[in-house]
Amino acid sequence: MGYKIGLKIFRKRLGLSQDEIAEKLDCVKTTYQSWENGRREPSIDIINKLFVLGAKVEELFGIEYNEIHHLIPKYTDENFENKVLSKIENLEKKINEITISKK
Repeated sequence: MGYKIGLKIFRKRLGLSQDEIAEKLDCVKTTYQSWENGRREPSIDIINKLFVLGAKVEELFGIEYNEIHHLIPKYTDENFENKVLSKIENLEKKINEITISKK
């Protein structure tokens, strides 16, 4: 699932129309529509505003646990939490790199 589907899912979860979410993002409806329809990509500033509104990375970019669980080995040692957090941090860095490179 790409970000364009994620935008629509997020908007619907909030119960907002395209006009309403565009207003919250300080843009015009046609600009928002172009993101939701995949004709343009939102800037990092808009993505940050979506996070402030409560969007989740998984929701916007379609990353679900069942798609990444195989990337996180089942650790049984005391460093389990740190290892998982490190993998999540690396995924977030990759997402940021992709977002920045598309500016």
